[in-house]
Amino acid sequence: MSHAFLSSATLPGLSALFCITFFLLWRRQRENRCTLNWALAYACGVLGSVTGLMRLFVEHAAAITFVGNVFMLGMGFFAVRGSNLGHTTQSQDRLIVPIFAVTVICSLWFVAVDPSVFWRGTTSSVGGAAMFLLATYIKLKDEDRDRIDDLTAIAFLLTAAALLARPAVTYFLEGSLQSDAESADSIWFVSFRSFAALSWLSIAILFLFRINTDRLKDLAYQSLTDPLTGILNRRGLLGVGEGMVQDASQAKPTTVLVCDIDHFKSINDTYGHRVGDMVIRDFAEVLRRASADAGYAVGRIGGEEFVALLPATTLVRGRAFADHIRTTFLARLHKGVPASHTVSVSIGVAETIGGESLDALIDRADRALYRAKDGGRNRVEDFPGLNRALKLPLAS
Repeated sequence: MSHAFLSSATLPGLSALFCITFFLLWRRQRENRCTLNWALAYACGVLGSVTGLMRLFVEHAAAITFVGNVFMLGMGFFAVRGSNLGHTTQSQDRLIVPIFAVTVICSLWFVAVDPSVFWRGTTSSVGGAAMFLLATYIKLKDEDRDRIDDLTAIAFLLTAAALLARPAVTYFLEGSLQSDAESADSIWFVSFRSFAALSWLSIAILFLFRINTDRLKDLAYQSLTDPLTGILNRRGLLGVGEGMVQDASQAKPTTVLVCDIDHFKSINDTYGHRVGDMVIRDFAEVLRRASADAGYAVGRIGGEEFVALLPATTLVRGRAFADHIRTTFLARLHKGVPASHTVSVSIGVAETIGGESLDALIDRADRALYRAKDGGRNRVEDFPGLNRALKLPLAS
C-alpha cells in the first residue's frame, strides 16, 4: 500500500504545478480562454488524483472512486475543450458535453444500480477516449495546422488508445475486478499511475509550446501592424514593399500611392482626437476593402498618411484606383463629424519598372502628393516615370 501511495502522490503535485502555471499565464492574457480551460483541466487532475489517494484508506470506496472518475473525466473534458478553443476558437461543446454527460450517467449506473468496479472504470475510460479522439479528428482535418498541432493530435491519439487498451488488458490478464481494494495493486491501477504521469506531462508541455508559439506570432504581428487601424505599419509595409519593387519590370510595373487626409489637424482641433482617430480608421477601412481583392498591400506610415503598393499595376490603372479611393472616402460619413463638413483625401501616384529603391519610389509619389495639395486638395496627381522624373524640378 505504501508503494501505491508514494507513486500516486506524484500525480497531485504534478497536476498542481501545471494548474498554477496555466492559471498565471491566463491571468496575464485573459482573452486566451484555452489557457483557462487547461488550468481547469489540471485542477480536475489535482482533485481526481487526491480522491484516488483517499480510496487507498477506505474499505468501501465506490462513491469516492466514482467522484474521482468524474474529476478525471473533467480533466479530459477541459483539456480537449481548451485545445479546440486554441485551435479553432470553437469549444465544440455541443459534441463533448453530451459525451461527458452520458459517461457520468453510465458510470453512476455501475455505482448505484448494477455495482461493478470494472465496468465503472471502463465506462470512464471509453468516455475519455471518445473526447480525445474527437479532438484528434478536429486537429487533423484542419489544413492550417502546424507541427505543434500534429504532435498534440498524436498525444491525444495515444492517450485515447491507452484509455481503451487499459480495461481490455486488465480483463485479459486479471479478469473482471470485483472490489476497489482489489484494484489498488492491479494492472488497472498501476497502469493508470504510470500512464497518467507520462500523458499529463507530455500534453502539458505541448500546451505550453502552443501558448508560447501563439504569443510569438502575436508579437510578430503587432510589430508589423498599426494598432489603430489594423493595417500594416511602416515597418511591415517596407518589409513587403521591397520585394514588390524588386520584381517590377517593363511588363509588370509596380505603382505606389501616397495618401494624406486633407486638413486633418483642423478635424482634431475642432472635434477632438477621438473623432480624428475614427476618421483615420474610416480611411484605412476604405483602403483595405478596395485593396483586398486585388492583392495590394496597404499601410499607415504615420499620422494621417497612408501608402498603398500595387504590384503588376501601371500608372494609368494606379491613378484610376486612387480616384476610386478618393471618391469613396469623400462620400463617406464619419461619426462625430457633421455631414456639412466634407472630409477628403489627396493622393500622389508613382510607377516604377525597377532600378530604384522603395524609398525612392515613395519619395516620387510624395512629390505628386504635394502637387495635389498645392492644386487645391481632394485630387489625384501622378509623378512621371524614373527617367523623366530625374529631369523635373521638385514641386514646392
